[in-house]
Amino acid sequence: MPPAFHAITTGLLNGLLFFAFLAVLVRIFLQWRHSDPRSPLAVAADQAALWAVVVGVLMSIAAIITGFAIWAPSAVINSPVMRNKLLTAALMLVTYLIFLGIRWILGESLWRNKVVSAFYGLVALAGFHWSMVTSSIGGDIAGIPSGYETIVQLSGVETRFTYYLPTWTLIVIVVLSIAMLVLASTDKGSAKTSGDRTDAPARS
Repeated sequence: MPPAFHAITTGLLNGLLFFAFLAVLVRIFLQWRHSDPRSPLAVAADQAALWAVVVGVLMSIAAIITGFAIWAPSAVINSPVMRNKLLTAALMLVTYLIFLGIRWILGESLWRNKVVSAFYGLVALAGFHWSMVTSSIGGDIAGIPSGYETIVQLSGVETRFTYYLPTWTLIVIVVLSIAMLVLASTDKGSAKTSGDRTDAPARS
């Protein structure tokens, strides 16, 4: 398969994911402005982000398939750079599956909570970041590096060698994970209390 097919697929993929990230930012901005959640712009931004990611996930699978059509599996396995590219592509795909999972479970109600919606936006940013890292590594392999992978190197990871995370990065991930679990539990409790108050009969 000509490499152009893979380049076209990844180009469309990055465009879709960037559009999705912008749509999420617009929806978060409207939420923080206390705009009408059913306004045409709010609904359009929410739906645009959702469907852009749905198509983006399909395009990412197509990008992986076209990538393996260019490089043999043995070349991918034996090259640290190619393994890194495959790993970042997998991270991107998992991140956007989490994005879709949040939207599917919570629906439009996620926009009623600023903390949840902010996390939703961070997931969108993380997914787009990994898509850019994946494409940047691919450009480096093709001899036209973009330099974006230097952002990853700031976290202590060298994309040209076997991918690993430094100890301090792992600690940060663990701390953030625990913090999110605690925050989610606290928010659930407050939501339950709020619901109890709403359902309670009014006293004369």
